[in-house]
Amino acid sequence: MLKVSPGGLRLLTQATYLLLAVSAVFVLWVQRNPGGFPASWERAAPWLFLSFAILLSAQSILKVVLGQSSLVRSLMHIGIAAAFLMVLFLGVPKINRFGNALATATTHEMERLLVDPDERIRVLAAELVRYRPEGLELAPVLVKALEDASFRVRETAHASLVRLNGDVDLGDSESPDGISAWKRRFQ
Repeated sequence: MLKVSPGGLRLLTQATYLLLAVSAVFVLWVQRNPGGFPASWERAAPWLFLSFAILLSAQSILKVVLGQSSLVRSLMHIGIAAAFLMVLFLGVPKINRFGNALATATTHEMERLLVDPDERIRVLAAELVRYRPEGLELAPVLVKALEDASFRVRETAHASLVRLNGDVDLGDSESPDGISAWKRRFQ
């Protein structure tokens, strides 16, 4: 039979719970501050929790082998960790052609994306501007987007302009007076 010292098992348990605390805080912090961390950190957050799940699984199996825990209890621990892991991975944004281009776009590229032929890209770019640190630099391009052929682009550009203006709405994006007010403010 496998012999493990009580101190070694206690150390493994403490390491498991320390990793749980660190990974949980890190994952919650990253998910509550999207874009506040490098993309590699955001992608790594669920993997840190995976390392906790693996360590918890190993500890649970070891306790079953040592006769200190039941198999049902160990399987329950592993199942709960797997369920939380799946929830965390569902929250990881999928990197695709549009998302990757928008996430790493410079100011010049954002200007180009705001006049892209694809309406979906213009809508996403207009929405993204409000969250970027250089958003105010792009406000004049958003003002031009208020005259876009697509209602969705105009609506999203208006919402971004309101956000960039400290949540103060200068006028409706569908009225000439509103567009004039936005032009005076940002051009």
